[in-house]
Amino acid sequence: MKMKKLTSIALAAALAIGTFGTSVPAKAADNSTDYTITIPATLTVAQSGWNATDGITAKVKEGDSFATGKKLTVTAASRNSWALKSGDNSVGYNLATATGTYSSTATPASWEFSAADLNADGGKTNPMGIIVADYSSKPAGTYQDTVTFTAKVEDAVKVETLLTTITATGQTTYSQSEEGVVTVTLNTRFYDNDYGWVWDGTITVEPVEGYTITKCRFIQNAKKPLDDDLAPFSIVMNNGGFECCSVTTSTGQKGGRDMDGVTSIEVYGYKN
Repeated sequence: MKMKKLTSIALAAALAIGTFGTSVPAKAADNSTDYTITIPATLTVAQSGWNATDGITAKVKEGDSFATGKKLTVTAASRNSWALKSGDNSVGYNLATATGTYSSTATPASWEFSAADLNADGGKTNPMGIIVADYSSKPAGTYQDTVTFTAKVEDAVKVETLLTTITATGQTTYSQSEEGVVTVTLNTRFYDNDYGWVWDGTITVEPVEGYTITKCRFIQNAKKPLDDDLAPFSIVMNNGGFECCSVTTSTGQKGGRDMDGVTSIEVYGYKN
């Protein structure tokens, strides 16, 4: 990437965004189809804020067909952590799909193409641009960055699997069969080795970035478990007995009279 500032008028004269090529042919994993991704080699920017390109285009080779049930995703990484640099000076920017306001915490854009997109006549073009921070106070210079794009073929439909099992070990402690998948918020009054988390309190399970939860199964030893398939994935326990406890589900399920605590939680979903 390059950005030149003309000191006489305090405006950007030119900025370019480097990619891995103008037209990149590749072969899809688990798929004999050849596809081509076209990404603009340069992006000229005349101002801070939104600056658009011709977008990213993906299509299959003429006469070929992209497999149904698959999708193509394109992600990007910045060498300078999404900043244009000139010596010790830098200007932040966001890789985006639409106009907006620059944010230093924004998530970089990514793109997804379905089989129908790739098989359409001419493929499909998805928008791409950058949102540049205000650089009016920056000294003149050539600012640059390198952006690398990565394409990946994935299943179009995510398959639900058991992501992790949370096991109660104390009033405010627990173990996990797989770390780094969820966060657990415990607000319970009592814990018992045989009954787990009991009585007044709330347990909430949330996914960390990169994971999607589809269901939480709240369990108390061998008793009939209780499923929650609607976010927020939580259970409320009342001192009147587990019959009074409720979870946030689409059907408003409540625990049975014989279930008065939680010893473990099975978390189902998939990695994004």
